[in-house]
Amino acid sequence: MSELNPQADQLLDDIQLAKYFDILRRRKWWVILATTVIFVATLVVAVRLPNLYRAETVILVDPQKVPDTYVPSTGSTTVADRLSTIRQEVMSPTRLKELLIRTGLYSDEAAKKNQDAVIRQLQKSIQLEVVDAGGSRLSAFRIAYTGRTAAEAALVPNEMAEMIITKNVQARQEQSSGTAEFLQNELEQTKKQLEQKESELGRIKSTYIMDLPESKQFHLEALATLRNQLVSSQDRVSRAQQEKMYLQSTIGSTNTTVDLDADSPSALGSPEQAQVQKLESRLAELGGRYGPSHPDVRKAQSELEQLKAKIAAEEKTNPAPVEAPRPARQPARNPVVTAQINKLDQDIQEQTKLQKQLEAQVSFHSSKLEREPVFEQQMAGLMRDYDALRAHYNHLLDKKLSADMYTSLVSHEEGERFVILDRAVVPTRPFAPNRFIYGLVSLLGGLLAGTGLAIIVEMTDPSVRHEQEAASILGKSVLAGIPIIVTPLQARGALLRSVGAMALTIVSGGVVGYIASYLMSMLG
Repeated sequence: MSELNPQADQLLDDIQLAKYFDILRRRKWWVILATTVIFVATLVVAVRLPNLYRAETVILVDPQKVPDTYVPSTGSTTVADRLSTIRQEVMSPTRLKELLIRTGLYSDEAAKKNQDAVIRQLQKSIQLEVVDAGGSRLSAFRIAYTGRTAAEAALVPNEMAEMIITKNVQARQEQSSGTAEFLQNELEQTKKQLEQKESELGRIKSTYIMDLPESKQFHLEALATLRNQLVSSQDRVSRAQQEKMYLQSTIGSTNTTVDLDADSPSALGSPEQAQVQKLESRLAELGGRYGPSHPDVRKAQSELEQLKAKIAAEEKTNPAPVEAPRPARQPARNPVVTAQINKLDQDIQEQTKLQKQLEAQVSFHSSKLEREPVFEQQMAGLMRDYDALRAHYNHLLDKKLSADMYTSLVSHEEGERFVILDRAVVPTRPFAPNRFIYGLVSLLGGLLAGTGLAIIVEMTDPSVRHEQEAASILGKSVLAGIPIIVTPLQARGALLRSVGAMALTIVSGGVVGYIASYLMSMLG
């Protein structure tokens, strides 16, 4: 039983397949006519479509020739970002209008009247795409254009490439010059602030020159010198006071006054008295000049004492005669000693006055040293601001010099630039449409559409075509089937009808294709 089932299934499949072929045989004209009309219409559309030519220009991104370590770039945008910006600019309606004027494209009256549609069509026809990204760096890109003539297809990409290269140079120059101008403005403002700070520091240093930290050593040295001068002046005053006291003591112990009347021989009494007075005057002079410890002073003092002792011994041996009373003498005085004392007094007064001045200067320098830490802290804050401002100025100056170098590099076309690697050439064959593909696709589509239409017609047709259908409908078996008998005249009539239907189908397909192509050209 299991061996009979595959044979029964195979028989059923063969019956079904034969049934399908029988349907296609009966409905073949539906398939043929549907395929013909679609194929002819598509063929007419394909023939009427204008030839499109495509050409492309490849632009190479030439890197900067000078290493970045020597001349760093002032721009932070990448080539891809810059290319995107340039693309938006060159694809703008304004730039495309300039391109149309320069190339003379679409110069007919219809294009002039509908210029916006022409611009939109031109934007759709231009493609800008990356050729090779080269990892993280963009290395090249292409500009492609699809036009209706071969010359137009080659002209537009080359013109667009020139525009992009020019815009790239302008963009880099504007970027570098803008950076340099910004740095120049910042540099000038910082320079003004720096000059104001320098002027303020100069004014403070000139006004408070004695309070500056640099004056500390000067104050210390001045204090040491003034204190030494003060000690020296005090010592000099002390010596002058001692000498004055000595001279005053000398005036009290000796008679140093010389009276001309008394100095006469009758008044002096003897030559020894006159010699005593001379020795006393000499002793006063030597004492005022050298001091009491000098050898000459001691020698004069010894001679005076010996002479006085000799006079005293002679007076004991020979008593002096009684003399008549003489007028009272004036107090004894020595002009030399008095002048020396006056000079010492004047010196003491001068040194005392000098000591007051020295003490005032010592107090002045001491107060400056006491204020030194506070003023030094204030100056440290000002100097810290000045140093920070100066460092910022130097940093801006370095950046400005780098920006100027990069601007010069860009102006000499030594920086990163776009270079045309392959220019667009005039194409020899159309790029589109591919009419063979159009015909093949329309043929396959017509077959599928005709087959579908034949199936639909078969399913909606209530006619009985086989004995099996009649038996299933009537419920009884069919005894015999009578085939359709076609006469030669009927055959010729059927052939003529078929040829007429085919001709009408071809014409209909051509009309449909013409209308479709016309509508397509009107819509753009």
